[in-house]
Amino acid sequence: MATSLAAIGVIASVGVISYGLRGEVDVRAAAVVGLPVAVGAIVGTGIQQRVTGRALGLGFAAFLVVVGVLLLV
Repeated sequence: MATSLAAIGVIASVGVISYGLRGEVDVRAAAVVGLPVAVGAIVGTGIQQRVTGRALGLGFAAFLVVVGVLLLV
């Protein structure tokens, strides 16, 4: 898992740099998306370390059920 996350980070960085050099990055839009994602990743990591694997799996399954029902409605 760590290897795939590292690969995603490298690919995303290359994309940001190449688009940034061409002036195609909207910094405000990137901040609106990027900052909450960064905070969510930090908070999520903290929660994940305090919750058992079974509870985490059940919570994720419940989340998927809710999303599935919302998509059907």
